[in-house]
Amino acid sequence: MPRHESECLIRQSRTPIIKTVVVYGWSRVFLYPPKRWIAHTERVAMSTNTREVRRFALFISAITAISLAISGCSSQPAQVIDQQPKTSQFVLDSFQDGQFLTPFEAGKAEIGLTLEALTNLSLLGYTKEQLDASIDWATSNTALLTSPGLKATYVFTAYAAGFGDHPTVPSVLYDLKAAIDSEGYVADTNNFAYSWIVLALIASENNELASKVAVQLANNAESTGGYKYTKGDDQSAEAADVTSFAVMAIKATEGFGSESAESTKSLANEKSLTWLKDNLVEGTHYVAYDALDLAGTSYGAMALIASDEDATKSVEWLASQINETDFGIPSAYSEGASDVFTSVQALLPLSSLTFLDVVNKINNERNKDNS
Repeated sequence: MPRHESECLIRQSRTPIIKTVVVYGWSRVFLYPPKRWIAHTERVAMSTNTREVRRFALFISAITAISLAISGCSSQPAQVIDQQPKTSQFVLDSFQDGQFLTPFEAGKAEIGLTLEALTNLSLLGYTKEQLDASIDWATSNTALLTSPGLKATYVFTAYAAGFGDHPTVPSVLYDLKAAIDSEGYVADTNNFAYSWIVLALIASENNELASKVAVQLANNAESTGGYKYTKGDDQSAEAADVTSFAVMAIKATEGFGSESAESTKSLANEKSLTWLKDNLVEGTHYVAYDALDLAGTSYGAMALIASDEDATKSVEWLASQINETDFGIPSAYSEGASDVFTSVQALLPLSSLTFLDVVNKINNERNKDNS
């Protein structure tokens, strides 16, 4: 299977065409004609976003932290409640030897998903000590960071999970920045990876460069306001997950660019949000190729939350998808079994959180260290 982001494989036979696209190291598989969506990166996630809920969360956070500590779950920062701790525990228990996740093939580590899980669990209150085995594994396997998107995921996770001072981080960041030109353009990458790059630059306090990359990302939107994985790809449609991730990444750079840059980013996000709201099914979820778009629903919920839109119905729908046996979340292709990929992507929106909350955590920790 090809590993670089721009390469895809198309095989033809009497059966429908199977196309595999590698997205920052993870493969997405779908059929043509599109009878059903079976993307490897499909994830389900919804969330609640009302000011009332967030105020309530602040009020009861201390009580929740105590109860979770007693029950043996992760300890929580005052501003965060893990609303589905059993699902978080399902993800933690899915790490092989506590080190990495293997969503596709037994024993074969998927570093991108492992890093995203570390980011999400860290925000939900799992400590560096609880995640130490996986952090050690990640810092010892930077050779697997074979694309700008994966390098960016590593840098962002390092700051989110508390190992930003590890000696590998500056070198990975250096290589990442070397792939970005003076105008913020990154060659041979996709819009999902662009979003990770923006977040990594924000996390590492490269705010001006982050804004330039965000402008390039904003310019990659289709005329509808939605994003394809690669702008102008005539074999795919706009996707809710990449559109939503772009909205969050661009929003994270607000105020860091010129007046022209801010206008470009604002207009792009306004149009993208319209696309996301217009494409919600029953106000709760997204579909693609006649099946649940689990990845799109996950990231879509976070984008709505980050943009102060109400996602109450969505989080209720997501919570209803949790497997009653092991508390993971099935995917569109797992035949009802809990899927670790889906579950990782659901963690933040299940608790009314987004990647912007991760950025806020990083900044808060940095300010505390500097005080």
